[in-house]
Amino acid sequence: TYRERHATLKGYNTDGTTYESPVSYWMPFYGNYGMHDAPWRSTFGGGIYQGNGSHGCVNMPPSKAAILYNNLADSGTPVIVHN
Repeated sequence: TYRERHATLKGYNTDGTTYESPVSYWMPFYGNYGMHDAPWRSTFGGGIYQGNGSHGCVNMPPSKAAILYNNLADSGTPVIVHN
């Protein structure tokens, strides 16, 4: 829906505690769900979501999030997420 540099994502963990995660590239596509860099992760893809998933977002390596951010239209680009 839009893109933003240097955002802070806020929400609740499954145990009810809150989190605040600063990201460099934020590209929401459905409410508070979106694509963003996740510099706190060391691996991406595969079965990581089964035991160490996200809060619903698509986590990306910072270098890949930068490429997508720089090549994404400002708004209106369709996003299809497959599980």
